[in-house]
Amino acid sequence: MEFDGLQIGTPKKTVNKEAPEKKEQAADATDYIVDGASGGRDILKKIKRIVISERDDVIYGVYDNRDKPFSVKFNDFLIDRSSVSLKDKSYFFHMLAVMVDAGIPVVQAVKSLAGRSDNPRFRRILNTIAYSCEHGFKLADAMDRFEDVFDDFEIGIVKSGEATGHLNTMLFQLSSELDKKHDLSLKLWGAAVYPIAVLSVLFLVTIGMLVWVFPTLLNMLTEGGIVAGDLPFATRALLTLQTAVTDYWWAILMVVFALFGMFKMYVATSYGAVKWDYMKLKIPIVGGLLRRLYVLRFVSMIGLLVESGLPVIKSLKITGGALSNRLYRIKTQEVIDVVKDGGKISDSLSDSEYLFPPEVSQMIRVGEKSASLAKISIKISDQYQREIDNSLKKISSVFEPVMILFVGLFVGLLALAVMAPIFNLSTLIQ
Repeated sequence: MEFDGLQIGTPKKTVNKEAPEKKEQAADATDYIVDGASGGRDILKKIKRIVISERDDVIYGVYDNRDKPFSVKFNDFLIDRSSVSLKDKSYFFHMLAVMVDAGIPVVQAVKSLAGRSDNPRFRRILNTIAYSCEHGFKLADAMDRFEDVFDDFEIGIVKSGEATGHLNTMLFQLSSELDKKHDLSLKLWGAAVYPIAVLSVLFLVTIGMLVWVFPTLLNMLTEGGIVAGDLPFATRALLTLQTAVTDYWWAILMVVFALFGMFKMYVATSYGAVKWDYMKLKIPIVGGLLRRLYVLRFVSMIGLLVESGLPVIKSLKITGGALSNRLYRIKTQEVIDVVKDGGKISDSLSDSEYLFPPEVSQMIRVGEKSASLAKISIKISDQYQREIDNSLKKISSVFEPVMILFVGLFVGLLALAVMAPIFNLSTLIQ
């Protein structure tokens, strides 16, 4: 073919007989996405043979262990009396909200989360809840069977979410609330661990000194000719304490158990329980922190329950039942009676400034007037959350130097009680 004097043509294809082999080799070379993968096939075979231990699918009310061995019955006994942590429940509600929001049915979501739970008690509870939901129960009604695990606050939130058709939203809020509660409990324990640990170590050191070290010192002093009347006051006091611990330890234990039993009997009465809750609120530093904590729980639960669509009186009943301090429970009952008679929450709270500071009742009054009680309550809870965090930081910063000073004084007195008679003995020898 010619075009403007140029010869244009299609060159003939040359067939290379070795090309197919090279293509096959190239294809074989690209089969492995990881260098040295062929050497790991033996390890992969071992992994495939690993069998994950099967988790039980016990359903309460259906499961029967009467024909099981004693070891199984004993294991069931321990599992059924174990606890479920806030962390487990928070994770469950959060993941359930995610799965329900993605369109997964509640029953299937609960079953899936039951298989992922590491807590055997909680796994059995979730299996039972899924079984109940399969047989016509709602999620809140199935949870209501386990009152020791799910409280009225959690059940009320779930029930409201099911009634309004916004279960996923309410589960997200419930999970967030439990997360805050769990974080706060960790902070409280973190602030208490340091002084408890220091006092426990001092107690053990004191017992060890009295039982093993001090008798040896007394024998040495007696052999040196020093009588008890010549000992310093600190040493004589330590000697008296050593005698009481070594010779009358049984009497000390009896007195301790007797006092503890009397205290439990007193607290078991209605008046004693309220009096003890009042005394806890009067403890310096700790009492103020506890009052902030109860106010935080009150306003946060009221805000979340009202926002979920529950009536105010129903929300107050659930909130009062979830508070551990009986004074706050009694006050919540007063608020319920006032609201039933047509009054306002803020009017009832304003006459108990020791339990609820004036700014709390004033902000709630604003929320009631503007029909935004839930929004205002959530703002108050956020403010009190920050105040509690700051208080815990201050308490921790104060406790450290105080405990260091206390330990220094204790060690100094102990050293004085032990070393002073040794110095006297060395003087007599000289």
